[in-house]
Amino acid sequence: MNHARRRLLLLLSTTALAARAAQAASPAASAPGAPDAGAVALLRQWLRTTRSGSADFTQQVVDAKGARGTTARGHFAFARPGRFRWVYTSPYHQDIVSDGASIWTYDHDLDQVTVTRASRALAGTPAALLAGADIDAVFRLQALPDADGLHWVLATPRSSDSAFAWVRIGLRDGSGGAVLAQMQLRDAFGRTSVIQFDDARRNPPLPESTFSFVAPAGAAVLDQR
Repeated sequence: MNHARRRLLLLLSTTALAARAAQAASPAASAPGAPDAGAVALLRQWLRTTRSGSADFTQQVVDAKGARGTTARGHFAFARPGRFRWVYTSPYHQDIVSDGASIWTYDHDLDQVTVTRASRALAGTPAALLAGADIDAVFRLQALPDADGLHWVLATPRSSDSAFAWVRIGLRDGSGGAVLAQMQLRDAFGRTSVIQFDDARRNPPLPESTFSFVAPAGAAVLDQR
């Protein structure tokens, strides 16, 4: 399994919730200062008013030396609390689905399903943003300068054993309110994952079947709950 899949699995299931290098987005080169704190207020507003969402995404991992990995693409949907479907469509095919209690990760190439408990897998990860956790209990928030047409927030994990050094969240102004546009995630090894969201929809109606999963016939199932 390549680094891109391994890291997004960590974000969305032990695994989970990451095209350009972080340096290309100016916040990465800016020391946290005292810019307009309105970016934090905008993030809080987005969290407060967004019950569901969907988008296409591209994901790329940039290592500590600036080398870029293969760009992955797919789409995702979420509904609070705790439900999401994250699907890679290229260059590999993988589904990550949560009904709020369990997370199913289906690797099409291996024809293998791994099942984990959602509460354990999501604790302390950036996926908590989409799952609807209390963001202030998980992260310390600080506004960063606007850049590339986005409002940026730096989220630093409160837990000392988090797998991430920081998360940067980029929001775009939209006609119906703020839109989640990008997330950047730096791990303890200096690698940065950049997830770019496109064609984002806020509060779309999503059927319950979106967040259900049935293992394909013949697939190996590893239940780690």
